[in-house]
Amino acid sequence: MSRSSLLKLLVQATDAYERELGNALRAALGTDLRPAHYAVFRHLAPNGSRVTALAEAAGMTQQSMGELVTHLERCGYVERTPDPADKRARLIVPTATGRDALALAAREIGRIETAVAGELGANSVDAVRAALARIPDVVAKLSDADDR
Repeated sequence: MSRSSLLKLLVQATDAYERELGNALRAALGTDLRPAHYAVFRHLAPNGSRVTALAEAAGMTQQSMGELVTHLERCGYVERTPDPADKRARLIVPTATGRDALALAAREIGRIETAVAGELGANSVDAVRAALARIPDVVAKLSDADDR
């Protein structure tokens, strides 16, 4: 019997989680938001972010991120404001509607996490959370070892 890779399991878990979140958001907000748009909100800093920073954090091109931001801007979820550090640059910040959507998403994420904890047990969820938090450092060490 072959075991599924950890990567495959992580992707399947993420897909299931985001599918449930997306269903709840579409039911409450309509069909304007798609899973691709989550990348904007996932990486958006509290005081706003430049498109370049959002694109880098999401691992996508600036053009692709710019298209996502433009769609969200047209839908009223975000707006572009002057960056106080560089007036030529623009920050992407959530509007009141965007903040409401983020609050709804946070509630839905809480609902999903409560269901997962109910099924797996709170201790198991805490252990998974702690293990997942360590993975980026473990993987980064592999790159560091390759650079030697």
